[in-house]
Amino acid sequence: MRRLTLTIGLLALLAAASLGFAQKAGGTLIAAWAQDPVSLDPQITSAMSSLQVLENVLDTLTALDAQGKVIPSLATSWEVSSDGLTWTFHLRHDVKFSNGRPMTAQDVVYTYSRMLDPKTGSGQKYLLGSTESVTSTDDYTVQFHLKTPEVALLTHLAVNKAVGIIAKESVDNGTISTQPIGTGPFMIADYQPGTEVVLKKNPYYWKAGLPLLDEVDIKIITDESVRQTGLLSGDIDWAISVPPQSLSQLQNAQGVVVDKTTAGAYWYIGVNLKHTPLNDPKVREAINYAINRKNITDAMTFGTGVPTQDPIPPSSAWAYNYAPYSYDPTKAKQLLAEAGYPDGFRMQIMPTTQYPESIRGAQVIQQELQAIGIRVTIKSLEWAQWLQEEGKGNYDTYVCSWNGLVDPYDFFYAQHHTGQVFNFTGYSNPAVDKLLDEGNVTQDFAKRKAIYQQVNKMIVDDAPYIYLYNPANIQAFRNYVKGYAARPDQAVQFVNTWLDK
Repeated sequence: MRRLTLTIGLLALLAAASLGFAQKAGGTLIAAWAQDPVSLDPQITSAMSSLQVLENVLDTLTALDAQGKVIPSLATSWEVSSDGLTWTFHLRHDVKFSNGRPMTAQDVVYTYSRMLDPKTGSGQKYLLGSTESVTSTDDYTVQFHLKTPEVALLTHLAVNKAVGIIAKESVDNGTISTQPIGTGPFMIADYQPGTEVVLKKNPYYWKAGLPLLDEVDIKIITDESVRQTGLLSGDIDWAISVPPQSLSQLQNAQGVVVDKTTAGAYWYIGVNLKHTPLNDPKVREAINYAINRKNITDAMTFGTGVPTQDPIPPSSAWAYNYAPYSYDPTKAKQLLAEAGYPDGFRMQIMPTTQYPESIRGAQVIQQELQAIGIRVTIKSLEWAQWLQEEGKGNYDTYVCSWNGLVDPYDFFYAQHHTGQVFNFTGYSNPAVDKLLDEGNVTQDFAKRKAIYQQVNKMIVDDAPYIYLYNPANIQAFRNYVKGYAARPDQAVQFVNTWLDK
């Protein structure tokens, strides 16, 4: 498992508890989101902005603590068969959905059967790996039946609310994309796309005395400066992200707490391998040598990110730190000439207005590739349209990120295994596929790490993704917001949050 450290915010919370600070129930937290949720159907959406809302609405069978350890949640215990093909989970008996209906094994079976059903079109079903079916043996016992062993299954059932348990009613009545019914600490009272999401306390929540807040009013504020101004004035209590260029100012601002931790995430250039000349490995190698990752990282994160050539951050136990490319425009030109493009070529890069850093990065990439003859046009799109174009393959290259990653499987499988729904680049390498499948069934840590190091090297060398940097997870809030801590898995959890005012 990944070595994680307690964040400053969590240490402060523990210190407060040791001093006997009294928690206060009630109140509304005004939270600022940077991106509008793109559907709240957990099995359909892949937008982090949606899944971070659902962190507070849905529960999963297992969960991750602050150190990244898998702990019980809706399941109190579990065991796996000797052949690794059957996982049995024993459920809590005291859980109700936010509409007051008791949750049973049938709801778990429904949730995962819907996810596995091809008619649902769930891009998130990769989290279930080789699971063929989920059945119940009684009202509080469920079994996962796998085609091959899945070492990462427990983590995948914890790390992402895409596998959160949903009530069938919210599918039957057609509200699953706007008001999914879950068993989490809050329920969705109102959702106005582009404006706000209002979360109200779930009166049936199974953890006694929680949540402490009555409401969380999530405001969709895409403008970084507006979020910052609202936080400084106190109109906003909590902000999902801090403009990196404003980090120092906020750290020195009276009444503001900035909480920062290394994120299990990476930013990258995605390359369409179906487009000429990007389908030529030498061209992709040239791009790798032509870009100055420090310049790009500084432009995108104002120094808060860590430049990288592979995806897994150094803080992870799975880190490899493979870095075969130096910044060498001369070598990049030579590689272009060898590929048959001595005078370069034209290329488009697609950032999104929802992530201003992606535009800043695209501008630096444009300048650096110009130096070796690659003439880059920037096509900036709104988030919803960007997702559509990526999904259809209507791009040459794009700039984006993967977030909330814990297990090495998460860093590679869905993005690069042949035929996976999130493999938007069209990458296909039978040797990588074989290793990815092997890594997902290998129990021994050392052997598994060696497998993923091979995967890492092959993907970095093939360059369907050109990795840029590992970001920090930076969040800021007023000093009267207690019980909240930024997490390496980037989960936004308000279950223990309270207001000291």
